Amino acid sequence: MPSFTLFLHPTDDLTYFNYAIPDDPWADNLGHALSMLREAFTARGRHPRIEFIEAFAPQLGPALRAAGFVEEARQQLMVCTVETYQPAPPVSGLTVAELTGASAAGEVQAYLNVQRRGFDPRDEGRATADDAEHFLRTIGEGRAFVASLDGQPVGVGMFTAPFAGVTEIAGLTTLAPFRRRGIATRLTALAARKAMTQGAQVVFLTAANERAGRVYERVGFVGRATMLAYANPGGWGASPSP
Repeated sequence: MPSFTLFLHPTDDLTYFNYAIPDDPWADNLGHALSMLREAFTARGRHPRIEFIEAFAPQLGPALRAAGFVEEARQQLMVCTVETYQPAPPVSGLTVAELTGASAAGEVQAYLNVQRRGFDPRDEGRATADDAEHFLRTIGEGRAFVASLDGQPVGVGMFTAPFAGVTEIAGLTTLAPFRRRGIATRLTALAARKAMTQGAQVVFLTAANERAGRVYERVGFVGRATMLAYANPGGWGASPSP
């Protein structure tokens, strides 16, 4: 639609899976475009959310705030290459299973449940068969990983199918009681190494903040830019007021 491209998950309404990105750095007269954006998200039961690299559209943030949107996240965009990559030390009792498009639906549902609970502890993690089917249909040459500690799934992450030598590590999370044990670092390193064996020359991810970014620095990721996320604070269909 004008000014934005929308990415909407067909089965999952999780906020992080549904967002719009700006097509260009232009940020004037956004009223009509934002109205259309809100309507499109609302019609699909999704929360209006916009994500973009700050350096690409430096005036968009102020324009969105003027329109009543709220800055929801300020994340660090980080990059790892074959030259900067560093392996992570093993974690005692931790095993990591790899999922592909040929994995069983039950394994995928377990992966999705940990992912949802990791992002939102209030989420009961009830991934459906449709969610698993969509995942299996779309993962392509990407890979997903489930980290289990003494047999219990505690962390997950994946990388997207490499495109033109570039891939993203996404959906990386650890259940709250198991954080700060090196699990996320281990998952990140394994995912990056696997992606590179499949032809990726550049692996990128977004860290929640600089503190989180230091975890990824240990395995060779370097901060390159700031990723912003803005959301409509008035609910699904409300038009925010300045």
